[in-house]
Amino acid sequence: MSEDEKPSNPGHLLREARRKKRRKYKKLASELSISEQYLEALEENNFSIMAGPTYVKGYLRAYSKKLDLDPELVLEAYERYLKDQRKKEKKAEKKEKKVERKRYFPLLYIVVVILIIVFMLLILLPDNNAEIQKDNESNFVPMMEKGITEENSFNLTSESASPEKLAFRENTEIIEKEPSGFIEDVSTVRTEKTNDINTIRLNFSGTCWIEIMDRKTVLEYKLAKAGTSIYLEGEGPFKIIIGHSKRAELFYNDTQINLATTTNDKTNVSCLVLPKGKCDEFAQSN
Repeated sequence: MSEDEKPSNPGHLLREARRKKRRKYKKLASELSISEQYLEALEENNFSIMAGPTYVKGYLRAYSKKLDLDPELVLEAYERYLKDQRKKEKKAEKKEKKVERKRYFPLLYIVVVILIIVFMLLILLPDNNAEIQKDNESNFVPMMEKGITEENSFNLTSESASPEKLAFRENTEIIEKEPSGFIEDVSTVRTEKTNDINTIRLNFSGTCWIEIMDRKTVLEYKLAKAGTSIYLEGEGPFKIIIGHSKRAELFYNDTQINLATTTNDKTNVSCLVLPKGKCDEFAQSN
């Protein structure tokens, strides 16, 4: 098969191989321990209903071997398919941005026109404000002189007041100048932020697919073998996916987590978020 003739998706390869062998979904699902729904989804390239890329690749590899296909060829087709989908999404985003720009251009044009009109009005209006300001300044000078005169007369009256009144005013000024005592009792509280470090430990009694990630990156992504363990530290939260979860033991901060409550009975895949949260709501930051 030439490079141009290679199928662009893994579903085409699997579907054609199954038809040539005249195999039925029901029999294949029983032999592979994979639900018929997942087998149909693999042939239709509907990977969104599965737990994650780790398990999609595991299903593709198992299904390929069952149909006597080269698993690497199918996985390469899967990677090409994902790249094509990302390109299509980027093209759709660019197209949507162009539509939004065209939609907002008339509004932007109207705003610019209004700003130009306002600017022209400010330039062409008569300079009435300057005349009003001059009138206010001319009226302000006599008022200021009158205020100074009244203040001087008040000071003269105060100086001629009785000694008792002068002493009362001095005592009042002293009291007003003294600071309040409660100010000295005010204390400041300083809070220090500490980052908690959480631990994850996994023990495996059999072969398991695992994927562990936090908000920033994928921390572990591998096929764990029987008798091995994994130990990780971090701030969290963590999203953990375990295939064949019955073969694994999970400890979070040295406390064992019951995987039975988070395991899908049909796929035997466990997905959980620690310390709390839902798998379908967990998202990594860009």
